[in-house]
Amino acid sequence: MLETTENAEPVGRREQNKIDTRRAIADAAFELALSVGPGSFTVDQIAVQAGVSRRTFFNYFHSAEDALTVRTDGFLELALEVFGRMPQDEPLFDSIVRAFTETTRMEGLSQHGALFRMASANPDLLRAQLHSWERAEVRIVGGLRSRLGAEASDLYLTALVGSVLSCTKAAMRNWAANTPESAPDSGRQLEERILSALTMLRDGFSDPAAGPDGVPPSGA
Repeated sequence: MLETTENAEPVGRREQNKIDTRRAIADAAFELALSVGPGSFTVDQIAVQAGVSRRTFFNYFHSAEDALTVRTDGFLELALEVFGRMPQDEPLFDSIVRAFTETTRMEGLSQHGALFRMASANPDLLRAQLHSWERAEVRIVGGLRSRLGAEASDLYLTALVGSVLSCTKAAMRNWAANTPESAPDSGRQLEERILSALTMLRDGFSDPAAGPDGVPPSGA
């Protein structure tokens, strides 16, 4: 089935083929990273597993690490789309929290958590992830500007987005330190931690006891 976006025409066949090829390459890179570890496979191996040529790989990605970070970009695109559908009169942070919650219900976070763990031991993947976070910051600022209008200052927007991303990273580090890799609900635990951190930010960090290590507040 061709992918569509809300209130938009269906994606054409040629464009759909590009989307499918990009996804196949990203999936192949992720599967190899899980099986042999990041940095232990080549672009050629990714291409073979994805059923594409080496040249086709480089039409979409600059490196194996770049292919691994595409999930972060995809998650952000979906989150921004969901955020854009939130009521304009809803408090901003309530919209941010709801957009995150709805996006994770659709996509989940287990693969993002796995990549976060991998990056801690692989400098190349870590650099690629940092670039992905930087791209995320630019795009989230753009999404918020569309919501808040031209009167919102650059300082306000960049400080707000920087705070949101810093809370998200803090939650991921806490999750990695306290959640065993074998935990069957690791994705849900990561979701709870990020949601807890965003809720703390929304509430002005008013409760220092909220979200103790390893025990995110229930129902946050």
